[in-house]
Amino acid sequence: MVFVKKVRERFLLEYETAFVDNTLNYNIGTSTDKVYNVSLKQAWNIDKFQPNHFFPGTALRVYQMRTFIELVKEENVFFTGFGLEASQQKIRDKAIEHNLYTGYGEFNYHNQYLQTFSDIGFFGFVILVIMLILNLKNAILSKDFLHIVFAITMIMLFLTESFFCRQKGVVFFIVLYCIFNTINYNEKAYLKN
Repeated sequence: MVFVKKVRERFLLEYETAFVDNTLNYNIGTSTDKVYNVSLKQAWNIDKFQPNHFFPGTALRVYQMRTFIELVKEENVFFTGFGLEASQQKIRDKAIEHNLYTGYGEFNYHNQYLQTFSDIGFFGFVILVIMLILNLKNAILSKDFLHIVFAITMIMLFLTESFFCRQKGVVFFIVLYCIFNTINYNEKAYLKN
């Protein structure tokens, strides 16, 4: 991966924008209309952003985590959540409060764990984590390579995407989760007899 030019450039760009404040974004801005990349520190700390601030992927996710923590503290919804997909309006309100470009308010959390916690509260989050742990445990016990890959992929994918916000994601997860956990269970019962 180090020798692939585009991959190397992307990692260097992500590193530079993540840890260095006020780097210029030459892809979006011009010499007269400068656009500044927001670093991780800025995404976590700045109260009012400028219209020419751009959030790279990691900084946007840090900002979304900050938004989640602020909303849970302000709205007192730790156990109940806002309701299914009801957190999106709260994200829009936070984008306005922090003076962000309005398009950033349309992004969901891009983290299934935060999305679940925000939408259905602590107990829904715990159920999701238990499901993922049981899935990983069953995968390891069954020694099924595809099941292990599915379990690890879902755990990691949920860190970067709100997978259940799309019907395709829900169906994909439910179907494969049920298939893998049922097949391995039935094989164990068959082998005992």
